[in-house]
This record gives sequence, C-alpha cells and structure tokens, in this order.
Amino acid sequence: MSHGLRRVSGVAVLIAGIALGTWVVFGAPHSWHGAKAAGRAALGLGALLMISSSPRLIFPDVPRVGPGGRGDAA
Repeated sequence: MSHGLRRVSGVAVLIAGIALGTWVVFGAPHSWHGAKAAGRAALGLGALLMISSSPRLIFPDVPRVGPGGRGDAA
C-alpha cells in the first residue's frame, strides 16, 4: 500500500472514530438499559480503538538500515 493511501485511510479512520465517539457521548439514547447499554459501551471502546490505531496508518513504521536504525546498540 502506498504511503499516500495509508495516510488518507488513517485520517479517514481517525475522523470516523471521532464521529462515532462523539455520537456515543452526545447522541446515543441515554435511556438504553441492559444489553443495549453494553452495546453502547462496546461502541465507545470501538471508537477509542479506531482513534488510537489510526496513527499506525498515518505514520507507517518503516525499518531503517544503517546507523540510527533499529537494532543499533547505542
């Protein structure tokens, strides 16, 4: 996957996660009880997972070879 496509998809996942989290906090019905309340908590955790995993797409971890790369004993 090209770096540009990864960054665009990472930003899209970030925006979708923020939108889902905002909906869960402000827009989801607060009268949900029982299994629906557990589903609401799962949606909140999913939004948190989307937001926290998007930097891996935006900033890909490219291994560097040579001085200063990984595995280089400092």
